[in-house]
Amino acid sequence: MHYHEPSDFKFVVEQRHAYPAGVQGYRDLSAAVFDPADEVMSVKDKQVMSIAVAATTQCPYCMDAHVKAAKKEGASQEEVARAIAVAAGIRAGGAITHGWLAMKLYELGDENTEYTSPTDVKYARALRQNAGGAVEAFNAFDKAVFTGDDVMSAKTRQLIAVAVAATTQCPYCMDAHVKGAKKEGASQGEVARAVAVAAALRAGAAHTHGNLAMKLYDQD
Repeated sequence: MHYHEPSDFKFVVEQRHAYPAGVQGYRDLSAAVFDPADEVMSVKDKQVMSIAVAATTQCPYCMDAHVKAAKKEGASQEEVARAIAVAAGIRAGGAITHGWLAMKLYELGDENTEYTSPTDVKYARALRQNAGGAVEAFNAFDKAVFTGDDVMSAKTRQLIAVAVAATTQCPYCMDAHVKGAKKEGASQGEVARAVAVAAALRAGAAHTHGNLAMKLYDQD
C-alpha cells in the first residue's frame, strides 16, 4: 500500500456514506468557487491559481485534479509552470519576511510587545546584512517570478500570490501582494475570488485526504 495513489479517489464513496452532509458541503463550496457563470474571473484562471495553492499545501490529490482541470480549460504548460513559480516565490518570501520578525525578536528580546506588524520591514536591512547574500538572491528570484510576460500577466501573478498568501497565512505576503494586485489593476472582486480559491483548495486538501483516512480505516 502507498499513502497517496490516484485510486484513492474511489474512497469518496465511503466518505459520502460516513458523512453525507460534510461531503455535500464541500461540493457546494467547490461548485460556488468554480462556477463557470462567474463573470469576474474565468474557470481557467481559477484552475491555474489552484495549482499554485496545491503546490503550497503539497496535496497530490489536489495537484492531480487541478492540473487536469486547468489543461481541460485550455491552460498551457507554461502557465502551469508560472503558477508553480509564484507558489515557490511566496513560500520563499514568507520565510524572508518572517526573517524580519526574527531580527526584531533578536534585537528586542523580552522587550518585544508584538509579533507581526507593517513596521517590521525596517528590520529588512539587518536580515540582508546578516544572511550571507541570500536576500539578494531572493530579490532576484522574486523579480523574475513577478515580471509579467506573454504567457502570464503581472496582475494574474499577483492574484495567484494573494491566494497562496491566504494559504500560508503570511500577513507580510498578503500586505505586499494585495497592494501589488491592486497596483496592477485587479478589482476587489478578483482579490476576493483569489481568497475563495485558497479556501476551496484548503477544504479540498482535507476532503481528499479524507479518502486516505477511509483507506487507512479499512486496513487490517
